[in-house]
Amino acid sequence: MSASSAPNPTDGTSLSTVLDLVSTARREVLTTATGGSPWFGGTVTEAARRGAFPPHVRVRLLCTTPAEHARGEIIEAVRHGLRVKVTDRAIEESLLIDRRLALVPSGGDDARGLLMVTTPTLITALADAFDPRWEEATPWEMTSARPDEFEQAILRCLVDGMTDEAVANRLGVSARTVRRYVNVLMARVGARSRFELGFRAAECGWLPADALD
Repeated sequence: MSASSAPNPTDGTSLSTVLDLVSTARREVLTTATGGSPWFGGTVTEAARRGAFPPHVRVRLLCTTPAEHARGEIIEAVRHGLRVKVTDRAIEESLLIDRRLALVPSGGDDARGLLMVTTPTLITALADAFDPRWEEATPWEMTSARPDEFEQAILRCLVDGMTDEAVANRLGVSARTVRRYVNVLMARVGARSRFELGFRAAECGWLPADALD
């Protein structure tokens, strides 16, 4: 069957069922959501916060500007490795698992209903629509608070290969303070290492594009 009804993930049982589905991902999860939807955006951010995705699974959320109540959830999910971009274009909501299974709104009388889709042509169309929009969208980190001058100074020092102690001496603070700021910056962009922090910082325009050369 190419499409079937899926549970409504706005109640506890349904959310658990959808979390079970996304936790089967082996390579990637692609999600589009409007304003922090309780169907897709909320489900994927909750899955990320619960650690439902193995470290090797690439999880991306493309959303319109989220509602204020959803921003905290997204920030927390980014800390757990979720990649988020924001678009100002109209998007249709969908959730794709390994490009083999998709969930989409049913469009029926129940505005919260979902359909499970396995038809290859439909899934390919959803993926083909996702990829270019992801590329042109704005990284979440660029829509949130940019690092201040002190944080940028720490980033530049780290990219230059300086130790925490050397950074502390240059900036006139303790090494403990440097480590605390580094942890904050890593959490802000969802980086799991200092190398990834430098890469993400350059990617978001926090550092010159050639900073890692």
